[in-house]
Amino acid sequence: MQKHKVLAFLLALVVSIALWFYAVTVVNPNDTAKISDVKVRIVGTGELAGNNLMLTGGEGQTVTVEISGRRSDLKELNSSSLEAIADVSNIDRPGEYEVSWTLDPPSTVASGDISLVSANYNKIKVKVSEYKERPEVPVTVEYTGELPAGYVRDPAVLNYPTIPVSGPAEEVSRIDHAIVTVDLSNATSNITNELEYRFVDEEGQELTLSEFVTSSVPTVRVNVPVLAYKQVDLKVKLIPGGGATAQDVTCTIEPATIGVTGPEDVLSRLTSIEIYEIDLGQITENKTWKITPDLPAGVTNRASETSVKISLSFNGLLTKRFSIPCASITRINDIETMDFGEQSVVITVRGKVAAINALTAEDIRIVADMKNDYDPGTKTLTLQVYLPETSTAGVIGGPYTVQIVEVAPETGE
Repeated sequence: MQKHKVLAFLLALVVSIALWFYAVTVVNPNDTAKISDVKVRIVGTGELAGNNLMLTGGEGQTVTVEISGRRSDLKELNSSSLEAIADVSNIDRPGEYEVSWTLDPPSTVASGDISLVSANYNKIKVKVSEYKERPEVPVTVEYTGELPAGYVRDPAVLNYPTIPVSGPAEEVSRIDHAIVTVDLSNATSNITNELEYRFVDEEGQELTLSEFVTSSVPTVRVNVPVLAYKQVDLKVKLIPGGGATAQDVTCTIEPATIGVTGPEDVLSRLTSIEIYEIDLGQITENKTWKITPDLPAGVTNRASETSVKISLSFNGLLTKRFSIPCASITRINDIETMDFGEQSVVITVRGKVAAINALTAEDIRIVADMKNDYDPGTKTLTLQVYLPETSTAGVIGGPYTVQIVEVAPETGE
């Protein structure tokens, strides 16, 4: 029995060796395979970023390889399961380099079970650039088309007046600003759009940049206010007085018209704006005013200079002074203890030459209300001056006053 066991063991060993030899030499022999379009994966870009560098060329390359190994392993390999690994972590400055690569088989095949016989390229070419960031590249608006007649626009409002840009230094440094384009054609209301932008250099020429230039802001929201617009005349209200009417003066307004914006229904009813009121009886000589007009609610002056100059001059009028004795003043509501502290009052009258020449001091009537027109604080009394109803001249330079003194009723002192 012992002899039979030894013979059986020896027989089993021989059979096992024969089966192994059959499998190795017949069933799974060593062979070679040619695989095309093996993708090259570049690693080590994180180390580049640590040196303020970035990969700007070399990705997406493929190689053709011839590999030896067991047939069973070679069957696992193809352009999808096999990769080539190129490491750029040891590059520390910008430039173009040739980098070696190694094969990376799938997990079902041990790397030691296959070997590279040949390849069309033993190295791949890569480009490394200096990395640059610009956190605030200005954005400007370019307009095309024309607004319809009767409309104007206000400056555009951008949600991103500047945008961050990063990428290769040689490209990012060429950027001067970004431009968004807004079409104004036929716009009668506010324009709001999410727009793409383009980069230009300092001469305004559009730049063609690589995909390595990036920004975290893909589009810019632009709002352009479009407003109804109209040119309206400015007017001054002239109140006759002091012997002068609108026909006796020259009144100019600079500018005579202004451009305004506002609601369409308001502008449709607006043809002129009265900006000032001048009482000619209170103006004794040529005069100039500079004012800022009050406009109707919702209406805005579009001029850069909002003030308006008004000039007034008198034409063909004569001014004359008349001295009227206080003794001839008509007193009403008389008080015995009050008397005039002056001998006469000088009244200035203005009018056409004929009207002034026809007027005498006796034609001028002065009334003093001793009770109601007296100011005890200043001890003055305001006088009421009247010209004949037939006269076209007028009194200017008022109000006229006279000083009041207290007297003893019996002695008059």
